[in-house]
Amino acid sequence: MAMELIFEAQEAAAYEQWLETPAGQRYLLASLALVDHVLDCRPGWRVLDVGCGLGLHLKHLMERGLLCQGLEAGPVLARLASQRLGDKVEVEVGDAHDLPYEDNSFDAVIMVNTLELLERRAQALAEAARVAASRVCLVSFNPFSATRLAWRLPHLRHPLSSGHPLAVWSLRRLVREVLGPVPLIWAGATLWPKARVGPWPLAGLVGVSAAVTPRYMTRPLVVPVASRRRSPRPAHSHGRVTLLSRPDNQ
Repeated sequence: MAMELIFEAQEAAAYEQWLETPAGQRYLLASLALVDHVLDCRPGWRVLDVGCGLGLHLKHLMERGLLCQGLEAGPVLARLASQRLGDKVEVEVGDAHDLPYEDNSFDAVIMVNTLELLERRAQALAEAARVAASRVCLVSFNPFSATRLAWRLPHLRHPLSSGHPLAVWSLRRLVREVLGPVPLIWAGATLWPKARVGPWPLAGLVGVSAAVTPRYMTRPLVVPVASRRRSPRPAHSHGRVTLLSRPDNQ
């Protein structure tokens, strides 16, 4: 466990350093713009960020007037995010495949560059939809963008380039498989020369926002039926002779 924490701390430090570079700043601006576009939220909404990392997207949403909460698998990143966000945002350590929240606990759930790091993506999406009352927002690097291909070069390597990104059609297909034919919107965000959001399937970042329907647990309602006294009815023979009483003289 100690070695894992050391490795996580080194990754977190490398990620923070990369965010200070021009490429990191372009990524942050593009991802924030894309989340704003596809999430389309209102002040006062309760939003959960699954895989919140350093808490940068939560900080942005909090400044927009949203009630935010974060979940991160790594304790080091969770601590750094909590330090960045202060007391106004709760950040928990947890598993994206088994969220520790009740159904419909949040208005929206966002997962920014989270699915590409998970193996059981369908389960993670199902969990996100379970705790979301309105929508789920998914953002991923685009495996077919020129920026993504450039990040594979050693001198341009992105800290998250080891994941398995999803194209916009892959995100749409995943939503259909898990949530069914729900309404959704999608967009792409360019990372170079500047951050712009539009209907570009080959942009550096792609995002999908899917509507979800609140789910309720139901059980049969048992209503006791009051017993009632039956009134006497005339007997019918229906072709047979029926003896109702025996005469006293027999």
